This record gives sequence, structure tokens and C-alpha cells, in this order.
Amino acid sequence: MKLVVLLIGCCFSLYLFASPVLVGISQDVLPAKSGNTISFERTLLQSLLTELGYQPEFVPAPHARMTRMLQLRQLDIAARQGGTPQAGLFYTRPYLQFDNRVFALASFRGALNSVQDLSRYHLASFQNARQILGPEFAAVVSTAPSYREVISHAQLVDLLKKQRVELLVLDKVTFERRWRETGGQLAQVKSFELFTKASHSFACHQAALCQALDRKLQQWQDNGALARLRQQIRQQQNSQN
Repeated sequence: MKLVVLLIGCCFSLYLFASPVLVGISQDVLPAKSGNTISFERTLLQSLLTELGYQPEFVPAPHARMTRMLQLRQLDIAARQGGTPQAGLFYTRPYLQFDNRVFALASFRGALNSVQDLSRYHLASFQNARQILGPEFAAVVSTAPSYREVISHAQLVDLLKKQRVELLVLDKVTFERRWRETGGQLAQVKSFELFTKASHSFACHQAALCQALDRKLQQWQDNGALARLRQQIRQQQNSQN
């Protein structure tokens, strides 16, 4: 019993003296509305950083602003960083991958064979899509009749459901879950595969911190802890729905 008390006391002392780090994570981080990905990222970062002796302080922020906040040292770590690596920042190995697709109502009769074809339509996408999906997409949407990026995935899906846009771009799993939440059937929509899968990493402005985080992330990948956490979060979310 004394040993247990001593160990608890030691762990509590380590937590009190853990180095604080500011971690940028999705702005849409309300506990009641968090999706699988947000919950997964938050739990993963909490666990990895605690094992490394850090005490994370999560800072909800738009994805489009997180890279700049990192460059200004308003954050120590930013989650879900994809697209072209930025000079002066350091990155871990990828921990997350999205299958971004173009979605339309089943009644849509347009032909989409390439990203260039999107320039003819009113469309919307997830926040920071210009950066994540690359320069070709960014150039195309600049000439589209209308284009907007939306933070909330639920609101993004609602734009298509209410026919306020002709097309939207979103991860396949995320879209299907949000569409079903609206009471919709997947037979009511169609999708087009125009993009390669997008990989995302954690980014830091300190090389040493990023290297330590990367090593710990590799350990979790190698021993299966990362896959188990992803499955655990998915089961928790399914039980709440």
C-alpha cells in the first residue's frame, strides 16, 4: 500500500512539474460535438506529450491560422498539418490520412474527370483546403463562380443538402457520417475521386520537441497503440450516437 501511495505521489509530482506546451487543435473542439478525428487527436497528443514529460495546454484555432500561429511562436505544436512543408518548421511522421472527395447530389449531371473541371461550379470545402489540396486546386477555385471554406463539417454538408452549392469537398468517412446524421441516405449523393489521399503530421517550431514527438509516435505505431486508440475512439463515438 505504501508503495502504491508513493508511486501515485511521484506521478502527481511529475505532472505538476511537467513542462507546459501550447498545442493548436481544431477550433470545433466542443466535447458534445467532437467527431472521431478531433477526439482521437486530442487523446493522442495528451498521451504522447504526457509520456514525454510535457503538460499540453490545448488552444482551439482555425486550421487556416495554425501554421502562422506556429511561425509566430504562439503555439509550440500544431495538429493536422498537411500540404507543402513550411520553411523554419519541423514535422513528425504522418499520423492521419484523409480520403478527400468531391460530393454532389445524385441528380448532378456534370462530368468531373479532373480538378480543372471544378472551375465551372459553385462549390465549398473544408477549411484550409487550398493549402492541403495543393496549388492546382487553389488556382481552380479562384476562378469558380463561387467558393467558400467552412469550419463546421455539419454546416458544410448542410450546404449541399439544401442545394446552396453544387459540389463540396470533404473526407469520405466524415461526409458519410455527417450526411447520415442529417437523416440522409447515401443513395441520394454521388462522389468523384479527384485527389490523392492527404497525409497529416504534427508540426513544431522547435526541432528537438518535434524529434521527440516523432520518436514517441513511431513507438505507438510500431507497438499497435495508435491503431488501438483509433479503434477505441471510434467505438466510443458509435456508442454515443
